[in-house]
This record gives sequence, structure tokens and C-alpha cells, in this order.
Amino acid sequence: MNWHILLTSLVVFSTIFSCQAAGDEKQFSSPGIGYIEVRSDLEGARVYFDTLYMGYVLNGSLIIPVDTTVKPSWKNVRMEYSGYLPYAGPYIQTEAGKTIAYKIDLCNTSYYQTGMVRFTSEPAGTEFLLNGKSMGTTPDSGVLVAYTVPRGLYIVNAQRPGDQTITDEIYVDENAETKYSVEMVLSPLGELIIDSKPEGGEIFIDNRLTGLTPLYMKDVPAGEHRILIRLEGYQDWAGNVSVSGGSSSSVEAVFVSSGKQYEPEIVDEPDEPMEPKQ
Repeated sequence: MNWHILLTSLVVFSTIFSCQAAGDEKQFSSPGIGYIEVRSDLEGARVYFDTLYMGYVLNGSLIIPVDTTVKPSWKNVRMEYSGYLPYAGPYIQTEAGKTIAYKIDLCNTSYYQTGMVRFTSEPAGTEFLLNGKSMGTTPDSGVLVAYTVPRGLYIVNAQRPGDQTITDEIYVDENAETKYSVEMVLSPLGELIIDSKPEGGEIFIDNRLTGLTPLYMKDVPAGEHRILIRLEGYQDWAGNVSVSGGSSSSVEAVFVSSGKQYEPEIVDEPDEPMEPKQ
């Protein structure tokens, strides 16, 4: 008997229920233990490593601890759900202390002409979209594997808060693995929302007249900016705002009356012409 395989199975079974109850929180840690997170929109979908039952999807995922110090005895990850065709794809091992995410979309017709995409990002937490459909975000390992992707050419977007969005094209072939990696960089531009009470104040950004409140601005250079807002009858409002790349910042000015009394302008009405005497 292979005692390494038996030990791995015992470790998995002894921790799987605590991980399932905890959802995304990893409650089990030990030297050499890594994690496989199986994601699916089908609540209750059953997950197997080959024929070894690992648990079911709860709240969108199932986290499975695995012993990375020994070579896994299984070859495939399999998912089943009533009314859908079961799917089996190649198992990809994780690293100790790290999580690899598998996204599996079951269907009830056929997996003919489908492939898989291995997304890798630096840093982790990057969301990938294929033709506008989210595949999910990369976990701490930076690796997300999407199974059952129909064959074809895709527009792929990689996005992360504060970073520039990367747009590219990939071709997914049937019964093949497509690899796509990105290194995210900070965005040099952000958004700025400026408002005031009352509205209608003139906005000066870095001594440049920009518009009237309320104002929404895109593509604002990241960094510190000086804001000055003026409204007749009120004291000037001034302050600084820090704009971060890829995110939105806001400023709301509350005016204080200047105390000046403005007399309404009286316009003399012209004398009515006198009617000529008859």
C-alpha cells in the first residue's frame, strides 16, 4: 500500500468539512499544504479528484486542502450536477501555502470543441474577462484556470483596482490549454468628482478654470491637486485632493456666506412718451 496516498487522503477528509463550512476562509494550515479552490455557479455541484469525492460547491466555491509534498495520485478534477453533463479536466497542482482556482461551467449539451485557459497575473487579485464575461479573479497564487471554454477567438481584458486595464486577443483551441499571463501596472489616470453646497461654484484645479459644480472628470493625472471653488456671495473654498490611478476621488465644498449684502440692481424704466395734444 502507498502510505503517502493514504496519508494525503486522511488529511483531505479530516479538513474538508471545516474548509467547506468556512467558505473562503482557510481554517487549516500545515507545512506542505496547498489549496485547490473549485468555483461554480451551481450550488451543490459535486467535486471529485478522479473518483475520490472531495465535497460540494457552497457559496460559489469549494476549497480543498492538498498535500504538495507528494505527487498526487489523481489525474483529473471532475464535477457533477443533476441535469448537467459531468465534466473532467486535467488536475493542476498548487504550491504549499498557495491557492489555485479552477472555474468550471457545466452545460447540458456537449463539451465538444471546448478548451481551457490558464490565466496568470502579477500581482494576484486581477480579474479576467473573455468577451466581456468575467472568469473571476486570481487567488494568492496568481493562477486561475477556466475549463470548458468554447473554441474561438476572444477579446481578453485584465483589470485590477488602481491598475491600467490590459486588453488583448487570445485563441482558445479545443482539447488544449491556452496560457495567458499579464503583469499589471499602476494607472496614471483617475477620476474626480467635485460638488458644492450650494451648486454653481467656479472650479479652479491647479489654478486653471475647469467648470462649475457639480463636475465629474475622467482621465485626471494621479497625484496631489489644488482645488479652489468660488461662488458669488460666499467665501472661497480651497483644499487639496489626492487622485489615485484607476480609482475615483471626490470633493464636496460647503460654502460659508461672505456676509456681504448685495443690493439688487435697479434699472430705470424709460419715460413713457407723451401723447400729442389734439
